[in-house]
Amino acid sequence: MNYLGAPESPLMTESQPASGRASPQSLDTSRSTLQPDRQLKQVCIECGHAVSSLFTEYGVGHIRLTQCTFCKSFADKYVEHDVVIQFIDMLLHKPQVYRHLLINKLEFRQQFVERNVSKLGILLVLFNVYIDWFRLEEGGRLRGQRELLFGKQHSFGTQYLFILLVSAVDAVALLAGNLLASIVLQRNIRLVKRWAMVSTALIVSSFGKVLVILLVIWDYHEIYYPWLLDFLQFTSQTTAISVLLDTSVLWAGLVVIFSVAFKQLVHYAVIYTSSLLF
Repeated sequence: MNYLGAPESPLMTESQPASGRASPQSLDTSRSTLQPDRQLKQVCIECGHAVSSLFTEYGVGHIRLTQCTFCKSFADKYVEHDVVIQFIDMLLHKPQVYRHLLINKLEFRQQFVERNVSKLGILLVLFNVYIDWFRLEEGGRLRGQRELLFGKQHSFGTQYLFILLVSAVDAVALLAGNLLASIVLQRNIRLVKRWAMVSTALIVSSFGKVLVILLVIWDYHEIYYPWLLDFLQFTSQTTAISVLLDTSVLWAGLVVIFSVAFKQLVHYAVIYTSSLLF
């Protein structure tokens, strides 16, 4: 389903010839690492139709936003909005902000994950270590176990490294499951080459994990709180994937559900195998 009316999803948009592009001054990604004679498609964040540029620069600090010829709205209002406004709209699950981040920021559409996004991904894995540690402690307490791992005595370093490894494997499994489901949905094996874009979408839409710091500040002991963060991550990832694949929220939700199920399968396989080795 192509609810945006675009010829194909942004994920599969190939580089286009330079003949139809705007001048470098009119693109907010003029310092992108793209080749100088090729460019990726940018879209109107309201309707999803392609635009030649996001704004035109008339001087230092003076720009004019491009108006979409299809819906007559500004092509990308977030060009003038700061990060705080974008974060609030991400909390509100507005697809427009995800089109701005995942499609119109060309540095997020390269062959490898952008450097700052990679740092955020590492930070999210570390946050996930704390959540997994919290769940293991609560699960052991409910079972009457004092030891964190498999009811056996292990050093703090061993426990932390093990949970860190499991969290990293979970992140890779989530990406693999998402790619597999996307390939089936789009019926295009070339999506494998777009793994960096899918990774960026998953990382950016996992901002809810940052709220795990509330567990440290207010010392929450309710076991349902991490599950609320997981639900927030699920809904935000569904919104991001629906934008990236240019499909309905329903199909995007099924993609995310499959990827989460695949991640959990790998997670339990790692835990079971480790329980036999430790």
